[in-house]
Amino acid sequence: MNKSLVKHVIFPLHEKLIGRKTYQYLDEIEETQWLNPEEIKNLQLTKLRDLLTHSQKNCLFYEKRFADVGFNPSSLKSLDDLHLIPPLSKTEIRQNLNDMLWRDCPGGLHRYNTGGSSGEPLIFYFDRRRQAYDAAARALTHRWWGIDIGDRELYFWASPFEITKQDRIKNLRDNLTNQLLLSAFHLSQDMVPKFVKKIQKFRPKCIFGYPSTIALFCELASQQSLYLSRNGIKVVFSTAEVLYDHYRKTISNAFGGVPVVDGYGSREGGFISHECPEGSMHVIDQNIIVEYLRGDKPVGPGEDGEIVVTHLDNWAMPFIRYRTGDVAQFGTQICKCGRHLSTMKKIQGRTTDFIISPDGRWQHGLSLIYVMRDIPGVADFKIIQEAVDDIRVLVKIHETLFPEKGKSQIVEGFKKRMGQMVNVNIEIVDEIKKDPSGKYRYVVSKVAEKAFT
Repeated sequence: MNKSLVKHVIFPLHEKLIGRKTYQYLDEIEETQWLNPEEIKNLQLTKLRDLLTHSQKNCLFYEKRFADVGFNPSSLKSLDDLHLIPPLSKTEIRQNLNDMLWRDCPGGLHRYNTGGSSGEPLIFYFDRRRQAYDAAARALTHRWWGIDIGDRELYFWASPFEITKQDRIKNLRDNLTNQLLLSAFHLSQDMVPKFVKKIQKFRPKCIFGYPSTIALFCELASQQSLYLSRNGIKVVFSTAEVLYDHYRKTISNAFGGVPVVDGYGSREGGFISHECPEGSMHVIDQNIIVEYLRGDKPVGPGEDGEIVVTHLDNWAMPFIRYRTGDVAQFGTQICKCGRHLSTMKKIQGRTTDFIISPDGRWQHGLSLIYVMRDIPGVADFKIIQEAVDDIRVLVKIHETLFPEKGKSQIVEGFKKRMGQMVNVNIEIVDEIKKDPSGKYRYVVSKVAEKAFT
């Protein structure tokens, strides 16, 4: 599809039909990215005061939360006053979902869920405003690298939606918006040549997806002497996982030395930060306030802290001081790019592993996490692949919520993705311990670990 037609006609029409002001918000954040630090803080303070006032008035959960600590949005004097409100945990969200919603939200409530790599199933809702601001942030950071709306973009991505509904309607939408999806859940020696042919035919200007999957694809293509460097790709955008140096090097080399760019965020937390051409991870301050906490206290320069976010534009279900579970440090350097957006560094987001199925397919660990996340009553879990046909699942449950057929749902879901010959053993446990490093690994494949070494 012609790029100009997508940018100026098809995409704007699509956004208008579903009630999103993406272009308006993109113009706004493109202009405000150049504000000085004081002006950015004033912008955040104004949006924060409006959000808190709305939350108190229209969301029962926040009405009670503010009353419990004696907080009144009208008394908010600076961003530092945000600490007067307790941080928000995933457990609180699950327990208070209905009371957190703005029932009269214009444009309606739009349901999402995610297990992410944390393994904690979570249901939440967005409004059209939040969707549009996140889309605008993504478009803005693409422009930093010379990619605009309408440019051809290849996705190494997957979710239950993409897996189950690769139908004519979605294919038409992708074609109309110059997008092509390749499944990140399935990689095999046989599939690599097919993927390469699709890339050669599509000729994307950029690639977006999981860095581990893209790196693995590059390695498998190299093993088959399939070269990727002459297909018009200018940049690769990494998301959802830590972009390790060896991933960056492998991907860049495979595509002819193109930049491999890091981005950080989550479906529930938002589009939080992105790398600029000068190498800084800029926070999208116009949309989000980020804190770095140890316990409930802010950390100092050079100290690791949990990333806590307040999304300023999700009025349907406000996430105020939401604990992401990820760890990073706040940046202190002024970036040479000229933007005064704050920065973060040393992001230690959770990572997942690969699973290798008996027929030789490499699947992203999220393919099994998605099975777990949609079963009510799953409080925590760990998936361990002992052998190609042997999976052990440790599950901590809420007994009153976990369905009678919960175990069979897990087994059926895993077999659907890995094959009927896979043996799935489920163990209900009281606790799932951390690794010696202090981090969780929710998918551990001993098979994949051996394959990589």
